[in-house]
Amino acid sequence: MNQPVPKYYKIYEELLNEIRSGKYQENDRFPSDTELVKKFNVSRGTVREAIKLLFQQGFLIREQGKGTFVTYKKIHQDPDQLIGFTELMHRHNLKPSAKIIQKEVTVPKANTRHLMKLNDSQKAARVVRLRLGNGQPLIIERSFFNYDLFEPIFDLDLENNSIYELLHKHTNTKLGEALQKIEAISAGNEEHQLLGVGLRTPLLLIKRLIKTTEGLIFQFSEDVYRSDRINFSTRTDPYKSGSEPNSLPLNLADEEWF
Repeated sequence: MNQPVPKYYKIYEELLNEIRSGKYQENDRFPSDTELVKKFNVSRGTVREAIKLLFQQGFLIREQGKGTFVTYKKIHQDPDQLIGFTELMHRHNLKPSAKIIQKEVTVPKANTRHLMKLNDSQKAARVVRLRLGNGQPLIIERSFFNYDLFEPIFDLDLENNSIYELLHKHTNTKLGEALQKIEAISAGNEEHQLLGVGLRTPLLLIKRLIKTTEGLIFQFSEDVYRSDRINFSTRTDPYKSGSEPNSLPLNLADEEWF
């Protein structure tokens, strides 16, 4: 027996069709809850259930004090290319910024020291930043940096500058290859507060290990991305009969990894 379609879902489908048909353009202001209540002659709760789906699927964003806006164009990032957030934003005509959540010099826990090939007494710079594009929170960067390499830029302005650009300008350290692992996670309390998403909202966790050209580990990070705003795509080699079944991109199969 077919179940009746909930009223909020019918409203969601109609609003989604309006967005996809071009009635609303990128960055257009979206009608308020009050306007939608009048338009559909339903309760505010029904409207909120409908637009909640649009938020979850990345078609809407809310700017505090300004309202709700249409934003269905996602930011694409190539996981096979090492690129800083600042450059990524510039490629998409967005203004990058950052907010420092934590910055300290510390001796990491044993598992992090092992990944970064640090001895028991070696220090790391712990830097946690909220990264924003056009003022919208997009990524939480949680990084450890080899302090011996990071010390020359530790006291510089990490909110208004790219760490990789500062490294290039103020040191002789050159970055080499990066190993990455992408996982799906759900938003917890910190992600809810910093990214402005609902609890248990699907997010992407990117674990990244970056080496210098000399083979030293410069950075280990666990970055959380808003999956409704940023996506990743890869290109695969053609299928070859008899090829290695466990092949992985970025040589992950050949490296000790998490």
